[in-house]
Amino acid sequence: LQTVEDAKKFFQEYLPMFETYIRDEAAYQSFVEAQPSRFPVFQYCAPVLHRGNNTALLGDAIHTVKPFFGLGVNSAFEDISELNNCLDRNMGDRKGALAEFSKKRAKEARAIVSTSHAFDRPGFLGFVSFVLPIIL
Repeated sequence: LQTVEDAKKFFQEYLPMFETYIRDEAAYQSFVEAQPSRFPVFQYCAPVLHRGNNTALLGDAIHTVKPFFGLGVNSAFEDISELNNCLDRNMGDRKGALAEFSKKRAKEARAIVSTSHAFDRPGFLGFVSFVLPIIL
């Protein structure tokens, strides 16, 4: 997109549900000038996935992988299950439960990121190592 008019046409054709929220030319101009986004780099939080006795990170907040690996929701469900188990084992001691959760799931976050990174190969090698096994 090169101009504000190009941006308006783009929104009219592909994203009409958002047109009512764009109130001025400056917003379209910002869209035209924006740099393209890139996929996130592979990274994870560790070794602490909690703060105090009332906050824990879960799912994609713990790690970033490319979205087409399909690990986000499954990992989040596992995080919830493990957090529940930790809370049950540490009845009344939330801080202890969250510390146990951090210890267990930080290792898992590292493994998920390492595995995803191993699958992330360019070109034909990426197809053979990631896409082809899914098809077969």
